[in-house]
Amino acid sequence: MLAVFFAFTGEERERINQLILLIATGDRNALEEFYKSIGGRLFSVALGLMRNRQNAEDVLHDSLIRIVRYAKTFNKGTNGYAWACKIVKNTALNKIKSEGYRQGQNIDCFFHLSSGGDLYEERGRALDIKSAMQNLSSAERLVIWLKYYNDMTVREISQQTNMKKSTVQDNIKRAEEKLKLLLK
Repeated sequence: MLAVFFAFTGEERERINQLILLIATGDRNALEEFYKSIGGRLFSVALGLMRNRQNAEDVLHDSLIRIVRYAKTFNKGTNGYAWACKIVKNTALNKIKSEGYRQGQNIDCFFHLSSGGDLYEERGRALDIKSAMQNLSSAERLVIWLKYYNDMTVREISQQTNMKKSTVQDNIKRAEEKLKLLLK
C-alpha cells in the first residue's frame, strides 16, 4: 500500500543511478532530469529536517552542489536515491549543527514526509500515515522508513541496521500488515 506512494520501480531506480553517473561526467541535462525526477522528494527530506521552507530550499541547493561534486564517488550498483537522500540529510544536519538551532531529532520526527508532490494536497494522507506509524514498534518504524522513504532494499536495510535479513523481512511484513489494517 505505501509502495504506491513512496517506492520507485526498478526502471526508475536504474534511471536515477544512470543520471548520477552522467552528472559525474558533467552532463547538465542529466542534472536537470535528476532534479525533475526526485527533487520534490529530496526537498521533502530537507523540509522534514529543517521544518522551515526557506532553510529546506537552502539545504536542497547545497545538496545539489554536493551531489554534482561527489557524483564521481557514487558506486554504480548501489541505491542512487538513498545516496542522494543521505547527502541531503548530512547537509541539513551540518547546517543544524553549525547554526546550533535544533538538536535531538529522532526518526519519529520524519514520518510526515510526502512523496514530493503538493504538500498541502497530501497533508491529510501523510497525517494518517504518521498516526498509523505511531502504532508500530521502533524497529518496525525504522524498517518502514528505510524501505519506503529511503527506497532501500532488504539487503541495504540489513547492512545499515546490523539486523539479519530475515529479521528485517519479518519486521517489514509485520509492520505492513499493521499499517494495512490501520489505513483502511
